[in-house]
Amino acid sequence: MAGIGTYLLSLLTEGVVIGMLFWAITYLTLESTSLSGALRAAFIAEAVGNLPYLFGTPGLSPPGIAMTMIAALIFWRLIIRIGELTPFKAAYGVSMTYFVLVALVACNA
Repeated sequence: MAGIGTYLLSLLTEGVVIGMLFWAITYLTLESTSLSGALRAAFIAEAVGNLPYLFGTPGLSPPGIAMTMIAALIFWRLIIRIGELTPFKAAYGVSMTYFVLVALVACNA
């Protein structure tokens, strides 16, 4: 099992990045205003999405990809529960957020 400290550090950094990125995208394009809601949703989704890393599973393995998809659905659902965005607009924001994150990772590889 990988270190719990690494898990918590990645949860913190990725949660902040995803929450801020989602908020920035939706604030600029959809007029969403809940930064605290976006951060909370991102932290919860990342706690689930990063579980494979606790067991040393690579992110591109089937369990890693499955947990990423589950995390994206959790993130989308929590954003809808805030009540500012429709399901379609929330899906747009989540999709654009993950698109930017994949682009960032691909550019740094």
